[in-house]
Amino acid sequence: MIIPSALISLLFVAAQAPQAPQAPPEPSAPVLHLVRVELDSAGQVAQELVRMGLDVAHVGARGPDGAAPYAEVVVDSAGRDALAARDWSVRLVIEDMARFYAERLAGAEVPRAGSYGGWLNPPFGGGAMGGYYTFSEMVSVVDQIRAAYPTLVAPRASLGQSIEGRELWMWKVSDNPTVDENEAEARFDALHHAREPEGMQITIWFMLWLLEEYGSDPLATYLVDEREIYFVPCVNPDGYVYNQQTNPGGGGMWRKNRRQNGGLGSYGVDLNRNYPYQWGYDNSGSSNNPFSETYRGQSAASEPEVAAMVAFLAGREFGTALSIHTYSNLWLSPLGYIPSYPANWTEYDEVGGLATEVNGYQHGPASIVLYEANGTTLDQDHGVHGTLAWSPEIGSSSDGFWPPSNRIIPLAEENLLACMRTALAAGAWVRVDDLTVVEVGDGDGAFEGGESVALGVALRNSGRLSSGGLDVTLTTTSPHAEVLVGQDSSASLGPFSDGSLGSSLLLRIYPGTPAGTALPLEVTVSSGGWSETSVEELIIGGQATLATYDFEAGGDEGWSTGAPNDASTGIWTRVNPRGTDAQPEDDHTSGGGNTLCWVTGQGSVGGSLGENDVDGGYTSLLSPAFDLSGHAGARLEYWRWYSNNTGASPNADIFEVDLSDDGGASWTNARTVGPAGGDTGGGWIQDTLLIEDHVNLTSAVRVRFSASDLGSGSIVEAAIDDVRLTAPGSGDCPAPGATCVTTANSVGSGARIGSFGSTGVGDGAFTLTAAGLPANQYGIFFFGPNQISVPLGDGVLCVGGGLARLPVIQADWTGNAQHALDFNAPPAAGTLLPGSTWLFQFWYRDSGFGASGFNLSDALETSFCL
Repeated sequence: MIIPSALISLLFVAAQAPQAPQAPPEPSAPVLHLVRVELDSAGQVAQELVRMGLDVAHVGARGPDGAAPYAEVVVDSAGRDALAARDWSVRLVIEDMARFYAERLAGAEVPRAGSYGGWLNPPFGGGAMGGYYTFSEMVSVVDQIRAAYPTLVAPRASLGQSIEGRELWMWKVSDNPTVDENEAEARFDALHHAREPEGMQITIWFMLWLLEEYGSDPLATYLVDEREIYFVPCVNPDGYVYNQQTNPGGGGMWRKNRRQNGGLGSYGVDLNRNYPYQWGYDNSGSSNNPFSETYRGQSAASEPEVAAMVAFLAGREFGTALSIHTYSNLWLSPLGYIPSYPANWTEYDEVGGLATEVNGYQHGPASIVLYEANGTTLDQDHGVHGTLAWSPEIGSSSDGFWPPSNRIIPLAEENLLACMRTALAAGAWVRVDDLTVVEVGDGDGAFEGGESVALGVALRNSGRLSSGGLDVTLTTTSPHAEVLVGQDSSASLGPFSDGSLGSSLLLRIYPGTPAGTALPLEVTVSSGGWSETSVEELIIGGQATLATYDFEAGGDEGWSTGAPNDASTGIWTRVNPRGTDAQPEDDHTSGGGNTLCWVTGQGSVGGSLGENDVDGGYTSLLSPAFDLSGHAGARLEYWRWYSNNTGASPNADIFEVDLSDDGGASWTNARTVGPAGGDTGGGWIQDTLLIEDHVNLTSAVRVRFSASDLGSGSIVEAAIDDVRLTAPGSGDCPAPGATCVTTANSVGSGARIGSFGSTGVGDGAFTLTAAGLPANQYGIFFFGPNQISVPLGDGVLCVGGGLARLPVIQADWTGNAQHALDFNAPPAAGTLLPGSTWLFQFWYRDSGFGASGFNLSDALETSFCL
């Protein structure tokens, strides 16, 4: 073919012309490592990790060996080098996170079939990405759900498009889903971060529960009928699809969206740092570095995904919202951008505590519990719209960002109640908060055959809207009682307010009902189509004392400080307190010789208000382990002093009471005091907890009292005294009481006798203790019927009459000794019987003090029941 010369010239010019600039090739997904960084007690290392713009995935109070707090950090090679340059303890946990998750998902066992969604294609838990739905599968299965329940689910609606043109789909569930009714609204969204698909699965699981249980489960029916519930399962479709492209079987570690950040070779903006409220507040809570995993973007709501969500939030009136993430077993509330509690923390604490009652997640402000973050969904909801909003971090460290396939359904089930209660709290949510049970009979406080029982019902509206009128009913299935007055009514309750019916409900116990009989009661409160039942149990008979502490003994009786205990000052100590405006001058125990209690730090005489108060962390006081196995219930009574209402930032910290049923390996919060309220201004206040409402009654139940200062300027002081543990018994036994005197010995002011366990003979669980003894010395417990006062050796003999002695025992190296009574083989026939009262005392060798070489403790008067 002959080419014309003019065409040759054109081709030559084109060949020599400069080429148009090309966009840099898209970088491949970097290899990400998981490292564990040991933290210092002052929190400086954790703050520096955030300031460096690193991706802190998890913060643990203690490492697996209990040695030190730690942070799990996701880093690329550059981040790993940056950490290596620091003088920190850094350990590699996972070399290649995407490969680790992909291999774990590929080798996982087939997950069990779930209660819901087995009819979907693919079934719930059977998605193509290691059991997780792909983006297209998610859209398909939710459309299948809508097709199955067309009268309860509105057609999907697009909130807007992602930067690559994918839709942000939203579905609404309600009884009239296409009508905007005057009903409380709740929102559930997920996958702001593309590597956290369990959140998406949980939104779908909750949707399935609502619909499949509608008409059969009263709560599901009520929520669908009386709420408008909105679901956005995937806020970041581009990032999630990118993870599917790089790791089709699941495990991809891309977090941000897919914006190309100029010509820098950097991709992605962290959508959960791009919201307008407090956007870019500082460079710790978000990063201005486009290569950082927490890059906030060039401007607030610069990302179309966030802009769509901002408009969605502004166009609705969400009462509550969950924006679900993984991982850390946390239930995070505002504030995120600064380390502070929100002004309405009492509302967050109430709903958050109820939401996490079953899953046991720690709940609190994100900035305090985890780390500071600005430009988040959480703060946008709270700060702009007043929505009660949380960002749960689902799953443990072992679950990680992509939990194993067989954990998809268990994690969804674990958080189902929390989703229900979050939706409930968007409107009115009236529940039975407490029952006051009063004996109407001989006035001895025990519930006995032939007597009546009056019930006062304390009601609580734990929701954001006022309730309608309230109806309360009392029923029992027991053949040993009848209901005399079983119905009452009350006016409406405002949001987060209390109501009471007084002692208006009445029950009669039939004569001859045996002691120890359990009497089941059901109290149901109904309002606006919803009813909630509280199940309680009365035990016929009195309370048996298991343990009592006035903290006057020579030793600490098994009480000690323990984790978390990282405060710089104000650590718990057992002393005669020196008073300030924030700390008591006197302990609570009555009696002229009683002076000691546990307080958070001891100041100097005439010291300043904040001298040795709690600063820079937590201080925790732990009880010994109590054997509560075999008891139907157990009651903890204690006296508390707590003050946080002085200083530069008053009412900014909290006091917590936690319970453990495994000896302290894990803890459940049972009471939180503060940050504001009438219990935060000092003064001795008595509190009572029913232990069985919070943990199992095992052989290793412990109590933990914690006071904390988490960075604010408040003066924090606390004290504990007069702790008593009781259980339902078949008689009304008084608590064992110390009597007589003790005298000084070689190690201090003298030995003290005490006890723990049940004074019920049938329980067979009563142990005598002696504290303040010379270490490793021998002694014996003995007892008799009469109280005397006769000098003997270097002490005073307090017990007279026919004496019986128990086996010789040896004190341990801390100067403590104990002996468990054997009621089946008492040391003398006819002793230790129900209805009998004895005085116990401890004799011990003490060759290093006095002339005789032995001494005695004070005495313990003990009455035994059936």
